[in-house]
Amino acid sequence: MFEISFRNELDAKTVFLSIHATNPESDSILSLHKEKIVVESKDIFFFKNTIIPALKGFITKVKEKEWIISILENSFYYRDEEEHEQILCIFQSIMQGERQDIPNLPPIKERENHLDATIEAFFLEPVSFSFDSFLTFRLKEYFDVLQVYVEAAIDEYKLEQEYQTFIYQLRDLLSSTESKLKEVHLVYQYQFDFYDETHKHIHKNQLIKYMNRTHFNNYAYYIDSVVLAPLVSIAPEKLYLYTDNIDHQLVETIRNIFDERAVILPYRYFGLKKSKID
Repeated sequence: MFEISFRNELDAKTVFLSIHATNPESDSILSLHKEKIVVESKDIFFFKNTIIPALKGFITKVKEKEWIISILENSFYYRDEEEHEQILCIFQSIMQGERQDIPNLPPIKERENHLDATIEAFFLEPVSFSFDSFLTFRLKEYFDVLQVYVEAAIDEYKLEQEYQTFIYQLRDLLSSTESKLKEVHLVYQYQFDFYDETHKHIHKNQLIKYMNRTHFNNYAYYIDSVVLAPLVSIAPEKLYLYTDNIDHQLVETIRNIFDERAVILPYRYFGLKKSKID
């Protein structure tokens, strides 16, 4: 027999119910006494297939979130719940492998393997223990690795906030700029090419004449002088963007700035429209 002590009754009940739900018909005896779970079993498979998965799930689904929020509040001074949720969402996307372009991150599998190995080694000879002490002392290295991912999520959050500010600033500039052309047809395949409403090509020299560089001196983000700066300076009433590469970062940025003014069409549509005019 051994006991697992928790900080409060809610944690103990959560783990107890998880263990019971995983293996409700086990011959092992499991009981809950306020903040303690009492286990009476010599069945190694019960520990491996029931106790360990329940504790691992509780760590990854409950304790990790509590720990991350504590780090956000006490080390990085993010106190707003909405900020917590946004950073946690980014953190989850990193852990699920959806942001593979972030450099210098340890392999996600390494973190999982470390957690598995630590818990399994601890239960080779089960003894009574405090769950929170186990987190603090046995899983210190695990949480040190986890902090690397948290800091990466914070960096991504900051970049996204800067990007959103950049988009809002250019939207404001666009709305306050008088339109120099009713329509612009922007074509992207290997490069961006500008055309007016008659589908006549707008040369680079003309784009430079449209551009007011003083508008773009105070932005944190670099605003390229080839596409974005002239496009916002022209401020067309309607923008038609022809491309098959809708995931291109600049295409997405243009769509976000121009919003309802922009119409995104497949690349081949430009040739069809141009042939009708010609």
